[in-house]
Amino acid sequence: MIRDGNGEHTEVPDPLDNSAVQKSDIAGSTTARLESLEADQLQEDSHDHWLDPLTEKDTSRRSLVNSIVQETFGQPIFVARRIWAFVSTSPGRMTLMTVVISIAIFAAGYAMSMSSDTRQANLDELITNAEPVSYNAHVLYTSLSVADTTASTGFVQAGVEGPVNRVKYHTAIDRAVVAATHTAASADTTDEHMMDLVLEIQRQLPVYTGLVETARTNNRAGNPVSVAYMSEASAMMRNEILPMASELYNLTSRTVSDQQRAATRPQWIPLSGLLAALAMLLVAQWWLMRITRRRINKGFALATVMMMTATLWVSAANWATWQAGTKGFEEAAGPLNSMTTARIYAQQTRTTETLSLVRRQSIQGSSTGFTATINQIKRALDEYETTSQSETEEHQQLITTIRNAIASWTADHDEFTVLLSTGDYNGAVSAVLSSDDEGQTSFDELDTALAELIADSRSSMRSYIQSGLQATQLVSVMVMLLSIASVLALWIGIRPRLQEYL
Repeated sequence: MIRDGNGEHTEVPDPLDNSAVQKSDIAGSTTARLESLEADQLQEDSHDHWLDPLTEKDTSRRSLVNSIVQETFGQPIFVARRIWAFVSTSPGRMTLMTVVISIAIFAAGYAMSMSSDTRQANLDELITNAEPVSYNAHVLYTSLSVADTTASTGFVQAGVEGPVNRVKYHTAIDRAVVAATHTAASADTTDEHMMDLVLEIQRQLPVYTGLVETARTNNRAGNPVSVAYMSEASAMMRNEILPMASELYNLTSRTVSDQQRAATRPQWIPLSGLLAALAMLLVAQWWLMRITRRRINKGFALATVMMMTATLWVSAANWATWQAGTKGFEEAAGPLNSMTTARIYAQQTRTTETLSLVRRQSIQGSSTGFTATINQIKRALDEYETTSQSETEEHQQLITTIRNAIASWTADHDEFTVLLSTGDYNGAVSAVLSSDDEGQTSFDELDTALAELIADSRSSMRSYIQSGLQATQLVSVMVMLLSIASVLALWIGIRPRLQEYL
């Protein structure tokens, strides 16, 4: 210890004491070693070495199944929860209700639009294809019958067949050939039976005309064999060709009736969709009135009016189509079929008369067949008068002509039967071929008047189909436009209510 100038004592370390020096050296070496270690680690690792402990060891190990489930369903479940949370609120319920009703309205309008398009296409196909095919089959049937009747009548005439009769025969054959061709070209090719009928008629028709020409040639030459040829030709027509033509006509007529019935059936399912959408609109307005404390939502009210307009329009179109296509069509189709059948019976009865003259033999039981034919004509005429919607003077005149022709033909037939049974051949021929001032027999007048009524019935039937087609026009487009406008009105009407919650 050393005393300084001020009298204080200062402690001086002992140079012989090494403990303090050793401690100082140890602390210095430790510090230097740590600094060198940190320097080495900084050289080996990156500067973001402090992040490594977080990534080197995975503390959340998940199984493969849990990972796949989480990645597959995690996001959809999250979205579903978000949506459900929104739907649980009042604006969410309003939005959901508007979306559901919009889908219902659009679906109902689209279904009705497609159904109306299909109905219009079916009616158009009916009036442009199916009905003309049936009419061609009718022309084929009646023309063949007219040809046979005309051929046998001309064969009875004394000397060479008259030019008028021959032209009538060739005209009937030409019409039959053309009708058969059109029927084959327009008929459904998948119906093998119908096509077989047409092909068989076309195959046998040249054979029939060949027999008729052979009979005429032998008749002009005075050969008695002409009667056999004419009888063979008529038998072929009545027993083979006409039954096939009748079946073809019945098949095509049934096809027209089936298509007409299907095309005019009420559209119950699409119409029920429109009614359901209209009911949903009414319920939604009642719910909005309770939620928002407002009486009427203009957008929803406008949508209701438009959907009600669409529903009433479709209902009226369905009613008009059903009335025109079902009731009116059946009223016209019934007399058409019955008068066609009556005309064929009349022609076959006429052929029986003339063939009995060709063979110069009495026709036993002809009175029964003739009476049945007359009754058939009268029933067809009564049906036409009952169902016909037209009361024009022209129709009344035709009906009067038919009734007078029936009476005249009946009187001529009775006279013919008596004369032929007594052997008065010339008198029988005169009774069958007796004509008026215009050169027409009572049968000719009857056949002409029946043909006019048949044409009138066909025209009425087509007019009913056309009325049904017109009733479906614009329905498809207007229903779709009204449905889209109703959806727009819904969202315009709900928008102010949703903005109240923002």
